Amino acid sequence: MTTLGLIRHGLTEWNSLGKAQGVSDIPLNEIGRKQATNIGDRLSLEEQWELIITSDLFRAIETAKIIGSKIGLPISHIDERIREINCGEIEGTTEELRVRHWGSEWRNLDLGMENFEEVSNRGIGFLKDIVCTYKGKRNLKLEGEFNYEKIRYS
Repeated sequence: MTTLGLIRHGLTEWNSLGKAQGVSDIPLNEIGRKQATNIGDRLSLEEQWELIITSDLFRAIETAKIIGSKIGLPISHIDERIREINCGEIEGTTEELRVRHWGSEWRNLDLGMENFEEVSNRGIGFLKDIVCTYKGKRNLKLEGEFNYEKIRYS
């Protein structure tokens, strides 16, 4: 059985400010680094993992490196398919700014955002590839506020 642990990156300043970050390469802030340390400590006590896979965005790589240092694993694989959604023109903006700039119906405008079907398809493709490539392995996948979830595939 292949097991995937899904972990989102730790907090960034843009998260704290309510800004859409999408594919903008924003580093973790101190709270985010502490969150990554805490999950790494928890995983080192509770579970054994064989691989760490992350997106190519710095906040995910930074989270993965911190966790990896706690569980004794380097990053095994970097894959841009598990990046967050590309938010187009709204990246770096808050909801208040979006409403002020484009109006309350800004979600209905073409602002260069990646559509949800594309995001879903690349994520599903990634998961299928990982399950086939690392069949029977225990994989941690990092991207995209912070939670930890475990999924098992037979």
